[in-house]
Amino acid sequence: ARPCQIRPLDLVFIIDSSRSVRPGEFEKVKIFLSDMVDTLDVGETTTRVAVVNYASTVKIEFYLKTYFNKADMKQAIFRISPLSAGTMTGLAIQTALDSAFTVESGARPKIMNISKVAIIVTDGRPQDKVQDIAAQARAIGIEIYAIGVDRADLQSLKLMASHPLEDHVFYVETYGVIEKFTSKFKETLCAGLDICALGNHGCEHICVNAQGSYFCKCHPGFTLNADKKTCSKEVRAVITVENPCKCESLVAFQKNVNTIIQTLHGK
Repeated sequence: ARPCQIRPLDLVFIIDSSRSVRPGEFEKVKIFLSDMVDTLDVGETTTRVAVVNYASTVKIEFYLKTYFNKADMKQAIFRISPLSAGTMTGLAIQTALDSAFTVESGARPKIMNISKVAIIVTDGRPQDKVQDIAAQARAIGIEIYAIGVDRADLQSLKLMASHPLEDHVFYVETYGVIEKFTSKFKETLCAGLDICALGNHGCEHICVNAQGSYFCKCHPGFTLNADKKTCSKEVRAVITVENPCKCESLVAFQKNVNTIIQTLHGK
């Protein structure tokens, strides 16, 4: 898949591996994570990824600072094992907040203005409270996407997710079709893509964003060349047109002046 050249992210996946997620289904989750990594522009200065695995306990599988290349990251994803019983989603969000989204763990400092995003994947109802901790995460600027599968509790997803909910809450019938979310997530995250700000658009004068794409414009007095990137100064032919009224106006003016002069002499 072509990397999604969106703004750089500190992205943390929070995945449910409780007993209700069968072994074959958990493999689907790992394939989903791997596909998501493929769509992202992963790197130290671009998008960093961490994975928080949870059931009744929580385990950070790897941190934002652990891997900066896709191959190693995907190998680590496929090595993840389920944790079995329980669905402590609130504890998982708390752990992400306390241990995964920290500068020590590889998150970029606030001054760098790197978007913080959490994607929660669950098929159950949280056994602890999620509302307050999710609100706390959102309040410090973490954007939360909640993906519910099969038996997932929709109300809990809504309590966790960022607003507008229609852009941040997703439901899929089975883990077998979770990959549907990959393209949807990319579309949602790339919708506000500022290609012009990325600086590699090639426009000589003005770059204009347009629905995930862009076009070039020129300053006044210039025209866009056939390459749709560069600009050339407009060449305007100067044509002198004789004003047919000019002579008549001059004659009329001279007559007026003569009349005034004669009047003055008469006095």
